[in-house]
Amino acid sequence: MTKELFLAQLDRAALVTQAQPVTGALVRHLAAVLRQGDPAWWPKVLKAWEKRKFVAWTESWGLFLTAVHYEALSDEVNPLVRYFPSCGGTAEADPAPALDRFLAEAPASFFERLKTGHRRSYVAARAPLWIVPAVLFFQRKRLLQFYLVEVNAGAGLDLAADLVQPQKGFSSDLVAARIGIDPEPLLLSDINQRRWLTAAVPPDNLRAIQEMDQAADLVLDRVSRDPSFVQLVPCRPELAPGFIAKNIPVEEDVGLLVYNMGTTVRMADEEYAAFQACMAETMKPWGDRALWAEVESVRGELFSTTFQLRIHRFKDGLFQKHIATSLDFGAAKVSFDIEETAKFLAV
Repeated sequence: MTKELFLAQLDRAALVTQAQPVTGALVRHLAAVLRQGDPAWWPKVLKAWEKRKFVAWTESWGLFLTAVHYEALSDEVNPLVRYFPSCGGTAEADPAPALDRFLAEAPASFFERLKTGHRRSYVAARAPLWIVPAVLFFQRKRLLQFYLVEVNAGAGLDLAADLVQPQKGFSSDLVAARIGIDPEPLLLSDINQRRWLTAAVPPDNLRAIQEMDQAADLVLDRVSRDPSFVQLVPCRPELAPGFIAKNIPVEEDVGLLVYNMGTTVRMADEEYAAFQACMAETMKPWGDRALWAEVESVRGELFSTTFQLRIHRFKDGLFQKHIATSLDFGAAKVSFDIEETAKFLAV
């Protein structure tokens, strides 16, 4: 990470956060301060990031703001508390001076999270997108149970999207198991880990925080009654295909749906190509009973604000891809060709 690259990404972030008074103000102020010179905290940030690689344009500043938000959620005397609605503050005043005060005396824990933290954001509008191929592929055509596996699952909230937001026409009984793979799975019963999950939501987006809390409470309740409801296992994303091949047995009367969101966008092109090849090898023994669905930004677009629901499967002996849905959150546009998607998923 270089200062110039970080500034370019902050400038783009300022455009997409204009509707968020607190978040937008924080982003603009960070850019202004860095343009004036190198504040005392900046070398510490670079030190924390010296062994990290950020591919997606939202990664670095998203992690930075998540770490800032986490510290405010964890310390009632943090100067930013009074400006963060998530902490009971008000968004009416300028949070910039408070951000300066915090960064001037930022604790070691802040930089440690920049060094090792994995940001996991729950977005209620995108969480249920795996249900689309599940309905068309496993339910309508064959009524086949399937293992649902998410890569970079965090606390596993997306895995329960069908119960958090019941979808008309989908039978949750078809989900044979819900398995979340993550480098550092988040346990909702741990207050600090749940706080980190909350911190990934902008502090002025109370609706999103409420949606996340609703999902978290449901999952926590279900796990308390059935510990196997969501199974979380530590595993780096690039190793996920191997984990699946080794630990999930191929069964003739069960299917496989692998899902990832905001994950492969963090891979360089050569890493993504290798991941695709490994995923194809993992899915091949399942034949026409396996799908890989991913909700990711458009590859190759420098500052993409468009997410695609990309579906991969073996069809006619070939590993094929289909773009089912495009969601441009910058222009608030959604496109979905249900007929072509249904044809692609036809048995």
